Amino acid sequence: MKFDLLLKNGTVYFDGDFIKADIGINGEKISAIIAPGSSVESLETVDIAGKYVIPGLIDTHVHMREPGFTHKEDITTATQAAAAGGVTLAVDMPNVKPSTNTYELTIEHKKLAASKAVVDFNHWIGPPADLSEVDKIMSENVIGIKVFMMNDTKRSYPHMPELGILSYGHLYEIFQACKRNNAIIAVHPHNQELFEWIEKRYFWEKGLTKPEDYCNALRYGDSIVYDTAFAALFILARSAGVKLNLLHLNTYLGVKMAEWFANQGVDLSCEMNPAHFFITLDDVKKRGPYVLGTLTPPKDQEALWSVAQSKDLPFTAFWGTDHAPHHIDEKEIGWTDMWKAAGGAPYIQDYLSLFLNEASKGRITLKRIVELGCEIPARRFGFWPRKGCIRVGSDADLAVLDLEKVRIITKEQGYSRAGYNPFEGREVKGVPVHTIVRGSFVMKDEKVIGKPGYGKFIPASR
Repeated sequence: MKFDLLLKNGTVYFDGDFIKADIGINGEKISAIIAPGSSVESLETVDIAGKYVIPGLIDTHVHMREPGFTHKEDITTATQAAAAGGVTLAVDMPNVKPSTNTYELTIEHKKLAASKAVVDFNHWIGPPADLSEVDKIMSENVIGIKVFMMNDTKRSYPHMPELGILSYGHLYEIFQACKRNNAIIAVHPHNQELFEWIEKRYFWEKGLTKPEDYCNALRYGDSIVYDTAFAALFILARSAGVKLNLLHLNTYLGVKMAEWFANQGVDLSCEMNPAHFFITLDDVKKRGPYVLGTLTPPKDQEALWSVAQSKDLPFTAFWGTDHAPHHIDEKEIGWTDMWKAAGGAPYIQDYLSLFLNEASKGRITLKRIVELGCEIPARRFGFWPRKGCIRVGSDADLAVLDLEKVRIITKEQGYSRAGYNPFEGREVKGVPVHTIVRGSFVMKDEKVIGKPGYGKFIPASR
């Protein structure tokens, strides 16, 4: 046997277990998974003794900010950060300028990403004004339609009016259009009317606008802003019969609802954001707007961990980062009024290491990391078995891990344009050292070497 690339002496995730094996790659595909030390030839051989090999991660929630907001991030910097984090397929979001919510803009956006991406990609598309256009949009093999149930107050971005669907009737019509076209609908859950009442009556009128106040407003009344939205989405999805991808699952009651509706036959999946597992009130007090977003109270964090740790997942769940960088200048105002500051932070580069660190402490298994980060999103969104697994014939998308290496997370290490890191100063054990996309190194020895334009659009099957 002869290969273009041979990874030898690794511990490889294969068919649900970790085995000692060599991986032979020809072109973009895995050609062989063979016993270590097998007599073969290769144009390039990399000895990865002591390292673990898992499928490249799939992140279906990445705000690349291009076009229109490239002072925050762009397609190249976002996918460089992805490569540094072991992510080989990244799916971007439509809240750019102009918003990607028509067939023509979908075509343009695919072309733009193809010229700039370092890793493979796909796109969420915003709801078109003419819902009959969903059919044409989905013919482009994009992952699905993305809806925000909110508009920003005191700021105009990132939750833009043209993408915010605040009417249940309008939302239900979008669900029906997606059902007719067998499209997955992803929804950012929010109760706009309730939140505006809470923020004005219980916070703004009292002069409470600092980062901790913002967190408390979102979590007011035991997270009723989120839980009422979760309930509405599950009920609407059940009625419409649509494939629902609930974004930002982050409450203990939301977990219970998801399990109940899944058991009733609702075709649902729930995205869990890594920040909801790790950001604490202490982080908010210390770093304020640079970790927000939102805060997840301890009982809600434990509910998410209970899902991740369960022997059998109670419903289809996976990780999506909500990588959402902003410029530092857009964050600083949050110290006095968090409602005016842009919400979100860069996450894609470090989330794998955060979970590997927890695996080193026995809190989660490496197998479950692969399931939540690779296998489940690949299966749910139509990339399997091309992506999300290590098997002969699949794309050679691989993350090579040093589980013993310790590093301190710093903003200086980041490839994101944001210039800050919500996990600044955290020590993690477990680091991706190589990332391979379709047989080529895009990160080698912890240095991103992939070129803009190497990444390909990967069609999502339905």
